[in-house]
Amino acid sequence: MMLVIEDSFITASGYTEQELKLEIAVMLFEKEKLSLRKAAALAGMHWLYFMKELDKREIALHYDESLL
Repeated sequence: MMLVIEDSFITASGYTEQELKLEIAVMLFEKEKLSLRKAAALAGMHWLYFMKELDKREIALHYDESLL
């Protein structure tokens, strides 16, 4: 299944498509709905770069074997 977000919503958010994907991925990771690797994939990033982004935002990593 694929989620499609109309361009008007992306424009209204003030984010680029890539920035919005990152924001959604960070939010889902922070709420413990996605693992680190799945959130990174949603953001279109390598998981190490996603970890750096989380660190920059001072978001704690949840260590659990299922996250990696």
